[in-house]
Amino acid sequence: MTSHDRRSILTYGATLGLTALAGCSGGEDGGAETPETAEIDSTDTSGGGDSETETDGQETAAYEWSDATWDSYWYSLYNMSTNIAMSGNGVLFPHNEEQQQAFDERFPAMLEAANTDKPPVKNPNLNMAAFTEGDPSFTEQPVLSGENGRPDAATLAWDKSKSSGVASPSSAGWTHLKGVTWAKNFENHFDILPDSLAAEFRSEVLSTLAQIGINATLIGGGPEGNGALTKGESMELISGFRPAKGKVVDDTARPNHHSAMLWFMSDMTSLAKGGWFGYENPEPLIPPKKIQQLTDGLAETTMSLFAPADIVEMGSTRDLGQMLGAIAWYGTHAGSDEMADQAASYATDLGDAVESSLAGNGMVENGAANQAATQGVVGQGLVWASELNGVDYTDIAGDVLGYMIDELWDEDAGTFASGPDDSTYAITARDAGDVTGGVNAADAVLGMDIKSIYARYFNQTFNRGRLQRAERPQSRSESAEHTLPLPAEAGGEFGQAAVYNAEIEYDTEADEWTVIDRLFDTEGALYLANQDIWIGQWGGEFYDGRGIPGTNDSPK
Repeated sequence: MTSHDRRSILTYGATLGLTALAGCSGGEDGGAETPETAEIDSTDTSGGGDSETETDGQETAAYEWSDATWDSYWYSLYNMSTNIAMSGNGVLFPHNEEQQQAFDERFPAMLEAANTDKPPVKNPNLNMAAFTEGDPSFTEQPVLSGENGRPDAATLAWDKSKSSGVASPSSAGWTHLKGVTWAKNFENHFDILPDSLAAEFRSEVLSTLAQIGINATLIGGGPEGNGALTKGESMELISGFRPAKGKVVDDTARPNHHSAMLWFMSDMTSLAKGGWFGYENPEPLIPPKKIQQLTDGLAETTMSLFAPADIVEMGSTRDLGQMLGAIAWYGTHAGSDEMADQAASYATDLGDAVESSLAGNGMVENGAANQAATQGVVGQGLVWASELNGVDYTDIAGDVLGYMIDELWDEDAGTFASGPDDSTYAITARDAGDVTGGVNAADAVLGMDIKSIYARYFNQTFNRGRLQRAERPQSRSESAEHTLPLPAEAGGEFGQAAVYNAEIEYDTEADEWTVIDRLFDTEGALYLANQDIWIGQWGGEFYDGRGIPGTNDSPK
């Protein structure tokens, strides 16, 4: 039995609930241990491979696919839980008297429906509309093992003066898509999670926040009675809204924002119509019919607004890939056969635009600054869109992802090049999400031989390169080749949260990694966190579908 097999048996039930949403009671700073975290900390997490190297005289094991997908799982969880329940980097629920009354009525009913005495987190910072950017430094000594072992989220908030104070469709959409993913994941594990972890309650909280976020951004949270992120009564989305001033700061509709919100709303439709506990208890805030209407309206508006050529002109062919993924998720959750057919037709137009942008060797032209990111997201989008009736771009996807692997993989660096002739590779969180999505599609659907590449990519880019700035005790191994600091040692007076940095850079000549931007880019980080969980250790085994559209619609 490998170390990871042993860890999965010992800790899955405990750690899934302890870290998701609430954070782990072992603490951001590695403080007091619970029996579960003590077991984790004493367990070798290096992966069970043959010993290959030594660090400071200590043997380290080979870093393999299982290690990379475990770390993908953990880092995804850390970024989601920090953003949605601890950082305070957004519009919090409740934020006015009306919402406070709703909170006071709903939360006791949620506890009763979940057969739970009290919330597992004290003073949670429940984020219903995440801001686009924040500084993940703690502003006081964090308390994660307070009364009855509960973390006190009031001590985990970030400095609001360093936040953008602006919400966008992408920051809200990717955050709540992650919440929906975990609401489903909790329910599929109610039977094995300990009662003390309140998995039922957590699924209710995540589902509730998603619905409150929809109400605020799409229905009635704006200054003119519209959704805060919509233009008037339409489903056309603006790109930036400053809630504190009730002011639109960017009224341009952009394809990447529309695709992010459409992706989320499509999975929200799945949650609303699939009989999921968290959505149905204590009762839905937004009826399933309304969720479907909003999703159909957003899809129709998106398809009308953005012809494939417009998407490239406003962004790049990379955005074609993201739109393909979103429209594939919508097409498998459309409200009518007519809308499903429209989605398939639109996906075909998008796919044809990709095909016309291909160089003869599979390179996608007119892409983003990071060519590997362009290849990854376009490849995944083509594969996901091929789930729609009458759509099949898997052969082209193979060429696109083949170029990423054959031409952009730098074995010496252990990462993907940003361009075939680049000597310095700039990698943002979104770039890494695009690459991870491409790897996931290549492995899960196309059956390409990429697992060893992903393992080395993750270890070098996320661990050595410090795309992830810190980790918690649950995932930390002192014998790892490249250890990350615990949050207390991650910088700042009181430490920093275990979340993604916005951008890192690799110098091929010096063989050196540098953190270029230490802020938290919510859109990029939560997009990456979603891609992480689909390829993560539980992807496909405990969370159905690996992110493939339409494969995780009903509870087990």
